[in-house]
Amino acid sequence: MHLIFLGPPACGKGTQSAILVQKYGYYHLSTGDLVRKEVATKSELGCKLKMCIEKGALGASEIVNELLKKDVENHKQMSILFDGYPRKLDQAEFLDSVVELSDGVLKRVFYFDIDADELYKRILGRVTCNDCGAVYNLQTKPPKEEGVCDSCGGCRLTRRGDDNEEILKNRIQSFFEETAPLKDFYLKRGILTVVNARAPVEVVTEQIVNAL
Repeated sequence: MHLIFLGPPACGKGTQSAILVQKYGYYHLSTGDLVRKEVATKSELGCKLKMCIEKGALGASEIVNELLKKDVENHKQMSILFDGYPRKLDQAEFLDSVVELSDGVLKRVFYFDIDADELYKRILGRVTCNDCGAVYNLQTKPPKEEGVCDSCGGCRLTRRGDDNEEILKNRIQSFFEETAPLKDFYLKRGILTVVNARAPVEVVTEQIVNAL
């Protein structure tokens, strides 16, 4: 039984994914993480993806699909939580075929509803620990000690390279133009739940759990 978390950058998908992974044992499949790992290898595929990221564009569907299919095949015995994928209708259709081939079932799609102004505030204040990957927001969820990671004690808290205003505008615009139509796609199939992503973390979790 697979789930999809659908929403713009910084809407809270990652936070809620971590909660559901711990609570129910889902395998967390984030195409963003897959892309960043591939970029870090400096492979030919990684270099193509890096160019997409630097332009603030969504990665080419065929490239992202290739990474996703391979990861699904490696975890086909598990219930998968798809974080941020699909992003376009052609990816949604591709995911249907991948799920069917792996004998899985797409149980529910959660759309994280939030406005652009809140997203700007969240993203521009976001920092990540280079040592363990923990994510903080300097405005809404800062580390207990300035500059020090709560989780591992590391002192290398940095912004992601694509967290700047110009790239941010492109990412959010791309989402609402290309991804938002997926709401209707899944609504027609009767598996869409819209959650208020502006609510506190525990309230968003409650909305999700109640719909499972």
